Amino acid sequence: MTISAVLFDLDGTLLDRVTSLRRFLAVQHAKRIAPRSTCPLDLYQHLFLELDQNGHVWKDIVYHHLIVHLQLEGVTVSVLLHDYISEFAKTSVLFPETRHMLEQLRVSCRLGLITNGRSDLQRAVINHHQLQTFFDPILISEEVGLSKPNPELFLRPLIHWELAPENVLFIGDHPLHDIKGAEAVGMTGILKTDHPVVASPSSYTVNDWSEFEPLLIQLNLERRSRS
Repeated sequence: MTISAVLFDLDGTLLDRVTSLRRFLAVQHAKRIAPRSTCPLDLYQHLFLELDQNGHVWKDIVYHHLIVHLQLEGVTVSVLLHDYISEFAKTSVLFPETRHMLEQLRVSCRLGLITNGRSDLQRAVINHHQLQTFFDPILISEEVGLSKPNPELFLRPLIHWELAPENVLFIGDHPLHDIKGAEAVGMTGILKTDHPVVASPSSYTVNDWSEFEPLLIQLNLERRSRS
């Protein structure tokens, strides 16, 4: 029984979130910070990323602490936050070979997207990169009222596709929200990571998309050998 569908996370999986943030913060620093402060760009970026905690801290809190810590004058949380909401998607970038991988994969598999986050921000990124052309369904936590790792959220695409969990892969970068959540409903989880993994919660990992096709072939061979 081969893989029929693949579900993806967005941030940190398809979207290179750290690079995207650095690009956005460089634009914001030049526009808002450099004209009124001696704070260097690298410090502004470093402190933002540290306070952001990989997206788990909302940006009004991040910007409040930035302003206080860096003693920024003449700029407000609301102005910086408006920049983020309206401009981040425009400077965002996907990981290398993401579009090529999706183009190849959709020939043989159904594709879906499940992401935690605000609808306006996630939709802006999805639309900017035209990812809606690859995925059906697209489930965003704010829109559906469910967040990973809630099992119901993982099961919704399976109902839509009329597929069993063992026919579906989930690829994400968060060990708990993505991998454990997917495995809890019977899917195979693949951890997408840029770093060496010690004691991974998943039996499978990919560091870049060139590794995914050989892994998919391996998984399908394993399934055929058991059938």
